[in-house]
Amino acid sequence: MAGTEPVVGAQDRAVQRLQFILSDSTWDHERVNSRRVEMLLADPATALHPGGVLVIDDSGDRKDGKATAHVGRQWLGRLGKTDNGIVTVTTFWADEHL
Repeated sequence: MAGTEPVVGAQDRAVQRLQFILSDSTWDHERVNSRRVEMLLADPATALHPGGVLVIDDSGDRKDGKATAHVGRQWLGRLGKTDNGIVTVTTFWADEHL
């Protein structure tokens, strides 16, 4: 999905297939998230260490209708449930200065 934007490439078959898998699968989101965190902590590039920590914020906002690109039924962490909305993921490095 690298380089995919809401208008350019978002309707490509591969992007739509991945979106379907991510939004419509019936997997246990807590188990998937636990595994994701486990993998991040095991990798020296992303693991917590005295110099700082990688922060991943996967917030979601509830949205009505379809006016905004990528709105659909998906897990919205901020609400703690699956609902109609959009998910944003932000990552940043935090240390004693930030």
